[in-house]
Amino acid sequence: MSFGDRLREERNRLGLIQSDAAKAGGVGFTAYHTYEKGDRSPNVEVLQKWHEAGFDVLYLVTGVRNGAALSNEDSSLLAALNQTDERGRATAIAALRGALNAYSSFS
Repeated sequence: MSFGDRLREERNRLGLIQSDAAKAGGVGFTAYHTYEKGDRSPNVEVLQKWHEAGFDVLYLVTGVRNGAALSNEDSSLLAALNQTDERGRATAIAALRGALNAYSSFS
């Protein structure tokens, strides 16, 4: 399986469309499209941004899944969180902490 195939697979696992994956990597749509087609390879900065967005970069580069990779649902939520601005991120984190605290008090 090629890098482009693995990139497409990771994008789909995270529930992203190509333009969202491009944004997560800090590149334009055209550049992203060339990565999936296999015409170009991303640089380290793009890979780092994808890692921060929940992509399994070890898998993208080597074809070997990271044993510590998040579930599809967790990765998708993390990707969405990483694509919001600081205010949205702070609001989401506060809401999640509140929900977890409320849940633990019922357990």
